Amino acid sequence: MAAVIRGRRYNHRMSTATEKLDDNMERASRALGDMDYLTCEALCLEALAEARRRRSFKYYARVLMPLQEAKRQRRMIASQGEVRLGTSDGGFDPDAWLADRQAGCIVLTRPFTAEDAKALVRGAREQKKFIEVLFADNAPDSAKWTLRSYDGPAVSCQVPAPGSGRPPAQDPAQWFLDATERLGDAALSGVDETLTGEALILDLEARLRVFPDHELLHQRLAEAARGAG
Repeated sequence: MAAVIRGRRYNHRMSTATEKLDDNMERASRALGDMDYLTCEALCLEALAEARRRRSFKYYARVLMPLQEAKRQRRMIASQGEVRLGTSDGGFDPDAWLADRQAGCIVLTRPFTAEDAKALVRGAREQKKFIEVLFADNAPDSAKWTLRSYDGPAVSCQVPAPGSGRPPAQDPAQWFLDATERLGDAALSGVDETLTGEALILDLEARLRVFPDHELLHQRLAEAARGAG
């Protein structure tokens, strides 16, 4: 009898945990429908962490779909705001820049560091702003810019500097979006192809932190999660 009671208690705990996940994702779905993309993203990230903790990888894969859409919308809103490519003036204050706008894109260049970029992103998320950040480890007048990750594994790639090449000059927002894709592609190319199951999921999760909006990384992560069952 004791064993049966323990089983019932266990099943009740599992049912309650599933109900919490379902409730979380129902709220995320409503937020997505209401175009409250930042709330949707936050709720999906909570659900994703819980699904991973429970090793419920099919549920994990389901969460990735609304999460990817919320991130895509956040990125597009950010690209419609002010775009700043490089920080050449020595008196530039990232915190003041963040405080003055709700949406925008910025590439921090020297003398700023990857840690400065990470802090700026953290501030943007805490303040619920549509801000996208890249870090270029070079002087702003360099002919080629070296994009480096400020979170996740060490990933870098080189891109032509904004405005380089033949006229007309590329739209700043499009340059930024293209640059983020290049960095995300570099992160994806470093995936350890010998990994499977949960180990592959963890590797892809880490690489997604390099560029959290990269669609191919999301798709690869969803495939890995479905494969892990």
